[in-house]
Parts: sequence; structure tokens; C-alpha cells
Amino acid sequence: MILKLIRIIFLALIFQFTLGWSGPVQAAPPYLSSNYYCLMDAEKGQLILSRNADKPRPVASTTKVLTAIVVLDYADTNEVAIVSDNAARTPEYAIGLKAGQQLTIEELLKAALVKSANDAAVVLAEHVSGDERFFAHLMNKKAFLLGASQTHFENSSGLPSREHVSTAYDLAILGRYALTIPKIAELVNARQVEFKHPGYQQPLVLKNTNTLLDVYPGANGIKTGTTNAAGKCLLASAKRNGRQLIAVTLNSGSRPGDCVRLLEYGFNQTKSVVILFQGETFKEIPSDKGILIPIVPEHQVELWLGEGSPNIEKRVDINYQIKLPVRKGVRVGSISILADGKPVDNVPLMVGEDIYGEETAIENWLKNFLARLKESSS
Repeated sequence: MILKLIRIIFLALIFQFTLGWSGPVQAAPPYLSSNYYCLMDAEKGQLILSRNADKPRPVASTTKVLTAIVVLDYADTNEVAIVSDNAARTPEYAIGLKAGQQLTIEELLKAALVKSANDAAVVLAEHVSGDERFFAHLMNKKAFLLGASQTHFENSSGLPSREHVSTAYDLAILGRYALTIPKIAELVNARQVEFKHPGYQQPLVLKNTNTLLDVYPGANGIKTGTTNAAGKCLLASAKRNGRQLIAVTLNSGSRPGDCVRLLEYGFNQTKSVVILFQGETFKEIPSDKGILIPIVPEHQVELWLGEGSPNIEKRVDINYQIKLPVRKGVRVGSISILADGKPVDNVPLMVGEDIYGEETAIENWLKNFLARLKESSS
């Protein structure tokens, strides 16, 4: 039996070296229990991996991320809010607030973001706008301005409502923005917080509903959500070696597992690839005198790519009617970089060198060559 095993290993090694060793095999995209997910690079906002990421769906309490964003647009954390009768009647999950009680905005944010308390979210909304439906209007305007154009919320908590929907991609956009707000970033990264409940003499310890914080190295947010209509949802984030990723899974059979697989794929199975080089001729276009003008990008573009990565598209908008003479650095257009149709970058396109109208193409080249030679020798 041992000899047979050795023979199999030996033959496998011969077969491998016969084909030629090419290093580690790039892993295929991970299998997920969810049919609605996406993975985003937080620095660039680049979509790395997705499935049905534009499909509007109920998203439950992940809604509260946008609630917190809008609240901090209008209120300071030390402001005091009063619990209304309406807020006190908010269905579960609630933190048990009573009408007339007073809490600071910071305490309410703790309850809403860490423990996902619906009554706290309603108090926040009413404090800012006086009415939760009007607050939802402010939420929708903010979402649109941030690029989450398919998000339409009808309340601040995420409780079921027929037209209360978002998408995996939109939630990634909202999560990316939320992490730039220090108070939100602090709370969604907290495994537990002390909450000063007005009905108790001692602070309550609230444990974060996001269990990924306990089990995944580098996890630093963001928000869970669960209803019958939405299923189990998770807007997650993690940071390793200075790189921040955002993963979203909706209606998941295993939301922590799905997000771990997405994050592991992003950290370990993608690499940075330059798709546009700064100063390198992107294309040449003829001037009004027939001399070719080199067009170069203003800055370099790098994207994170792996097997199963989204389709990368370059859309060029350029002025093809250039008259001579023209100077180096003159902007003549732009190039938009998209991943699966989602914007990643917009790069100005510029003239790559001085072009003079009086000389022939050869004379022009010679003049520029001599000028560069002079610069390098000085």
C-alpha cells in the first residue's frame, strides 16, 4: 500500500513538471449561499465581485447605516432627544424606551448601530426632522447623492415596508461612506458598548449583533439586518495590511460565512493590475495639419482583479478637432473606467508633447528630441 502511494505521488510530480510549474493556481470565485452579493475595494470604490448586486430587495436593519449618516449630517452627538409616544410603540427589536425619556444622540446611535434597536432609530429620525417619513425622504436624497441610486427607504429602522428596498451594491456604497465618518466607524467596530438607558441606574452592556467582529481577523464593521422578507443580511468590512474591503450579502443562508469567503477572495485571490499608465501614449490623433498628436492619461489607474472579476470598460470622450500649435499638458478629453458598468475613475486625457504647426512631422519630432536631450544633460 505504501509503495503504491509513493508511486502515485511520483507520477503526479512527473506530470506536474512535464506540464511546467507556473506557481500557485489562481482560485476560482467562492461559492456563496446568497444570490445577492458584492465585494468592493473601499479605497477606489471598485466592484471586485458581484452577483445580482443591482437587484432591489428588502435589506432590513442595514438601513440604519444610512440613518446614522443622515443624523450626523444634521445633529451633534451631545444633543438630547426626547422619546415620543410613536417611537415608544416601535415593534421589536427595541431597547425598551418609554415616552418622555431623554437620551443623547450618541447613546441612541449606540443602540441603533450596535444592538439594532428600532425604537432608537425612530427617536433619531424624529429628533432630526420631526417626522419619520420626512426623515426617510432625507435618507433617499442622501443615498442618491452618494451614488446609491436604487435605494428607496420608507423608515429609519428597516422594518418591513413594501417599497423599502436597496441593493447589495448600494449598501456597499453607503458602507464605504459611513466608514469615513469617525463616530460611525467607531461604533460599528465595537464588539460591545455601554449604553446609558434612562430606565436603569447602571449602564447596560450592548453586544454587537455582527459576530464577524469576533471571528474574522481585521473585521471592523458594519451592520446586520434580519426580517422574514429580507432574510439574513450583512454589510461587512475588514482591513488588512492597509487595504479595506467591503462585502455585502443579502438573503443569506450563512451571512458570516458568505462575507468571510468574499473577504478572503478579495485579500488573497486578487492582485493590483495597472490598466492605464500615467504619461504613456494612450492613442494618437491627427491634427488639422495631419501631424499625429500623442494623447496621454493624467494619472495611473490600478484595479484589483482575479478570476471572476467584473468586466472592465474604458469609455473615451475626446476632442478630435485639435488645431496646431498645441502645448504639452493641454486637456483634450477624458477616459472613464467602469467595472461591470459601475464607475471607478475618470482620468483627464492630455496632449503628450508640444506640437508646432509650421514644421513637418519629422522636423517636429527632431525638435522635441533635441529639447529632451538638452533637458537630460542640464
